[in-house]
Amino acid sequence: MSALRTRIYIDGYNLYYGCLRKTAFKWLEVLTLFETQILPSILYRPPPDAAPATMTLHPDCAIKYFTAKIIESAAKGEDSVSSQA
Repeated sequence: MSALRTRIYIDGYNLYYGCLRKTAFKWLEVLTLFETQILPSILYRPPPDAAPATMTLHPDCAIKYFTAKIIESAAKGEDSVSSQA
């Protein structure tokens, strides 16, 4: 079986507010997380006893990170909008 070409798309707003906001973990090695934890757990296995498919990250740009822009009227810090930019 050939390797699965993979790209990772991250919604930064939901990652932060859903997983990181009230924790001590503000920095996350996304590539390592996906390579060692997430992708191996979801890779397709043809028959139950077969080895899982392999995965190679797409060479152009494997991780795409997106987030919503901070609305100035809702920003809590004076420099929130400029820091995000």
